[in-house]
Amino acid sequence: MRNDVKAIQLVWLSKTGLTNLNSGEGGSNLVDIKKFRYGGQEFPYVSGQAMRFYLKEAIRRHLRPEEACVADEQGETCGRIAECVLCDLFGFMTTVPDVGALTRVSPVKVSPAMGLLPLEDTMVTDFLTRRHRGAVVQQQAEMRGDIVNVELAVNIYKAGICIDTVRVGREEELVQVAEQQSAKKGKAIKTVRGVQLKDFAPEQERFRRITLLLDAIKDFSDYSKQARLLTDFTPDFVLVALQHNYSHRLQKAIELCNDGTAKLNVERLRQIITEVQEELVAVDSKPALWAGMVEGIVDNADEVKQALQDLQVPILTPRQAIDAAKKALGLEGLKQ
Repeated sequence: MRNDVKAIQLVWLSKTGLTNLNSGEGGSNLVDIKKFRYGGQEFPYVSGQAMRFYLKEAIRRHLRPEEACVADEQGETCGRIAECVLCDLFGFMTTVPDVGALTRVSPVKVSPAMGLLPLEDTMVTDFLTRRHRGAVVQQQAEMRGDIVNVELAVNIYKAGICIDTVRVGREEELVQVAEQQSAKKGKAIKTVRGVQLKDFAPEQERFRRITLLLDAIKDFSDYSKQARLLTDFTPDFVLVALQHNYSHRLQKAIELCNDGTAKLNVERLRQIITEVQEELVAVDSKPALWAGMVEGIVDNADEVKQALQDLQVPILTPRQAIDAAKKALGLEGLKQ
């Protein structure tokens, strides 16, 4: 993998079918959708915690049991960076006997998935009955059961991820860098300390873990309520960037116009891509940025394509865009 890449960043849109990806607090007979309010309107969202769970489970499918721990009754994971892929990528807070509390900040930063269309135009309440099996109880000539209302919605969600590649398979440790002698007699010497990264996994294993994560973005699927509300939540329009500088600026590139339509704000797209180009590494003498899109996601697709072409951004499908980034990184064939 290229040593000059400090961050791999993706931001994407995903259009769902009629579903409920992440429930809110609800009530005794209501399964609601998580919502936020903006400009006097309600929009759906999928929490960052749920997004991390979806990615973890997609990665787990390709790992041996000893490579992906499961949290215990207290919600604590193993904390073994060298052996556990999930603890390495997604961080942890745990306690270790004879050591104490250990914390790892995740090198993978994940955003909530924010719905971009108002719920008043896209949501419906589904009437669900849970009938009890076994002895049939007759009450007013009807079978007794639980009645539940489930909020469902169609929407376009924006999500993003940024991978701090330098810290995958590594952890910070304190090191002594200098000593300062006190000017007063009897005063102790002051130790000056700094931070350096310590390797916990070999180089090829670090690169394999990044590959597993990128592949998980292409096909994560363990969202809630899929038994009867099947949908796809993977990227339909995506920007993928390889950066020599760690920043989250690309997350601002994708935004819908505030006119109630599914039109992408093309001027915002141009401005942000122009800004981040100076942070991109070069691949074949071109900035390492790829776009992937399928038809029918945004209303002004032709205008978006023209803007990307003007900025010399290759336009592929979402999976092809992620694979192009993997190829530029030299990560092909490292999943297993």
